[in-house]
This record gives sequence, structure tokens and C-alpha cells, in this order.
Amino acid sequence: MTESSLLVENSAPICIAGMHRSGTSTVAQLFHRCGLYLGQKDALYGSQPANPDGFWENREYVAINSQILKMLGAGWDFPHPLAEGWHETEQLHPVRAQAERLLKEFEGHEPWGWKDPRNSLTLPFWTSLLPELKVVVCLRNPLEVALSLQKRNGSSYAFGLNLWTIYNQRLLEVLPPNQYIVTHYESYFYRPQIELRRLLDFLRLPASDQLVAYARSSTLKDLRHHSVTIHQLLDADVPEQLLELYLRMCRKADWDHDHPTVLDSTNGSEAALQERRPVV
Repeated sequence: MTESSLLVENSAPICIAGMHRSGTSTVAQLFHRCGLYLGQKDALYGSQPANPDGFWENREYVAINSQILKMLGAGWDFPHPLAEGWHETEQLHPVRAQAERLLKEFEGHEPWGWKDPRNSLTLPFWTSLLPELKVVVCLRNPLEVALSLQKRNGSSYAFGLNLWTIYNQRLLEVLPPNQYIVTHYESYFYRPQIELRRLLDFLRLPASDQLVAYARSSTLKDLRHHSVTIHQLLDADVPEQLLELYLRMCRKADWDHDHPTVLDSTNGSEAALQERRPVV
């Protein structure tokens, strides 16, 4: 058995989570191009104006997440507090049986996983079924998320910022440190190959440098619509709780807004960039 096949055999199922408009689709597409099974092609949502390259969401996982939230009187845009142990209530037994059947369909397709921002709210349900589950938490500047949501849904800045806080708080509250990795959306415009390799290594997913380069080059197209600096966030008078949470998650993502890095092609080392932002 080769080292690569051993890595795949030992890899855990992967759940891609994070607030809506935080790069979850980009990460899912990159992983898919590196060999992650997301389900049959006709089970994935296609492209729409909000995501011209596709959402890379499996309809069945999204349906289960939506059903869970609906049964609990919540929604992706109304994540009210849930009672302790909510995921084990008898009310959700039919949904649990449905989820168990779905997970069995993915057995034998290692490495496999699924992407849905709603995972951020329903994660205790999934980890009760998959204790070994690894989670990729997608992070983006809260103001960029609020701008993107406003453009897509016509929602207010306050709504977007509050939702961003709830989604990320819920994730960090339930995840042990060794079960998740945080990745910053900005990384894919400054150091995409380095960031993708960092995630793949954590998840024990084998991929050659050539495959990583291909995944990167075929995925990052016309993704940039809003670019907000950390200084703009600091000047925006956002709640202190939000700011502290964002900066803490940036550290977990190894992301420094003031000194982003790229791989120096001349000597293979990381080199600090001067202030040079991608084109909006």
C-alpha cells in the first residue's frame, strides 16, 4: 500500500463550514479539484449569479440542515439560541435516520465531505454521527461579508455583522482544537498554494504540487467583489465582541493583514508583501 493510499484511508470525513459569503464555495471547489468526493454531480447545486462557479453544495446535506433548523424554529438567517442537547432530542430522530442513510452512501468514496454554511449551526448533530469529523472553518472580514449579504439579499450591515458573529461563535464553542482548522478568504488571493497545502496537510489529504497548482489556477476567477482592510474594520465602530472574535480567528488562520505572505518563486521561501491589494 502506498503512502498516499494510507493517507486517504486514515483521513476523516470533512465538513466545510463558516459564515455565508466567507469563501466556503471556493474552498469546496479547491478540495474537489484535489480529489475530495462531494457526491454525484447531479446532486450538487449548479451555478447562480451569486456564485457563477457553483456552490459545491450537496442538495441532500443542505436539505437535512435546513430541515433541522426548521424543526427547531430557526433558520440560516434566524439562528436563535438552542437548548443544550438539542441534537439528541426525539424530535430529530427521523432526520437522524435520514442522515445516517446519506452518510452510508458516501462510505467507500474516501476522501469525502460536504460543504454548507449551515453546518456552523448544526455541527453538534453531525459530530454526534461522525465523532472523527474534521472541520474547515472559512473566515472572511466581517465587513466584506456584510457588504456581500447586502448586495445579495438587501440586508442591513447590522444584520450581516450579527449573523457573522453568531456563526463563528457557534463553531468555536463546540469544536475541540484538534478537530478544526481556520482558513482566511484573503489567503487565496495572496498565497493560494501555500494555504491549500496547509489545509491538505492538516486533513491528511494527499495531492501533488502539480494538482494543487491546477486546483488554484482553475478556481480563482472573478471572485473579488469587496475588499476591506483591517483598518476599515477598526474604524467601523463594530462591536468589541465581534472585533476580538475576528482577530482571534485570524491568528488561528495564520493570517496577518499587515504582512500577508506569498511563496517566493526564486528560492521557495515565504516573503512579506508590501501593501498590495487584489483588484476589487
